Amino acid sequence: MVRWLEDLAKADLAPRTYYNYKLQIREHIVPALGTIKLFQLDTPNIQALYSVKLHDGLKPSSVHYIYAVLHRALSKAVELRLIARTPAASADPPKVRHEEITPLSMDQTRLFLDAARGQKYEALYVLSLTCGLRMGESLGLKWTDINLDAGTLRVNRQLQRIREGSGLVFSEPKNASRRTIDLPQRALEALRLP
Repeated sequence: MVRWLEDLAKADLAPRTYYNYKLQIREHIVPALGTIKLFQLDTPNIQALYSVKLHDGLKPSSVHYIYAVLHRALSKAVELRLIARTPAASADPPKVRHEEITPLSMDQTRLFLDAARGQKYEALYVLSLTCGLRMGESLGLKWTDINLDAGTLRVNRQLQRIREGSGLVFSEPKNASRRTIDLPQRALEALRLP
């Protein structure tokens, strides 16, 4: 798993994804499956890993992340003909319930923007709310991403916090969602303030 991550996967991963994969491998996958030879690894071993992690109190979404890392690594092992099939494909990771995001209401948005008026980060708040930017995308903006004459904003990067003391890094936007956004009038006004 460690060789797969470092030698084959790392170059294609965003820094935060790499860190999260490394964490899953170090904390969960290697302690549970690290003594099993690749050709001996089977679906019951993997299913037991999921069951133990759930029993130990790990959230289904965290166990599903373990599944994603394991499945990706074992799929590469199949591609490299190290094993005939991936035993992770037959294991059933837990179902993950996605909580619905509740955006601010129009009244809440208005109150927030009224409170932010004249504050140091007012333009950032206005951009975030009127353009639907994720927090990391908002914090990754540079003035060169904004074209006031054309009234557009280009999302080119996001700022991410990396655990283990690595600090902050700029990376591709989530799901490689680089895009150009037409700026609403309210955002243009906030950006033009002295």
